Amino acid sequence: MLLLAGNASTGLTFDEWYGERAEMISDQVKTELITEHASIQPGGKTRVGVHFEIEEGWHIYAKEPGDAGLPTKITWSGPAAVSFGPLEYPSPQQFIDPGDIRTNGYSGSVVLYSAITFNPLRRTDGGPYEDLPLRARVQWLACKDVCIPGKTELELSLPVSANPPVHSTHAEFFDHTS
Repeated sequence: MLLLAGNASTGLTFDEWYGERAEMISDQVKTELITEHASIQPGGKTRVGVHFEIEEGWHIYAKEPGDAGLPTKITWSGPAAVSFGPLEYPSPQQFIDPGDIRTNGYSGSVVLYSAITFNPLRRTDGGPYEDLPLRARVQWLACKDVCIPGKTELELSLPVSANPPVHSTHAEFFDHTS
């Protein structure tokens, strides 16, 4: 098993540690960019997240990975009119790897998310917003018997509407995160 013991002491970022070796597409971890609501009102708030589907027997790491591993990271981007809150991690599971190495992370299905606020007064060209392009740069380390770094870039377009927002088809994934 490839163990990344001492990750905190290296001070290296994910890209510095793995560079181009990280897989853009991973068979072990599937990702999807999702939102809590199907649209957002001017001045409104919602949550945007990355839904991870992790192959059975594999896990990815939490913000505090424990004795080994690297934290799963998401870097958000969008128009200046969107403010992203901090990345929220649900309570992790604890894994005990060979050598009594204790790590913290997620298996099965998990959503890491941030709250967003839409402030249309920040539009620089004066035109109305019809939708908000939201992007996520995602990095993880998936482990079972070996560890495989993964990364992807995801995007979606969140419609802007004056009508009150309705829940998206993914709203259920945010139910446990309130």
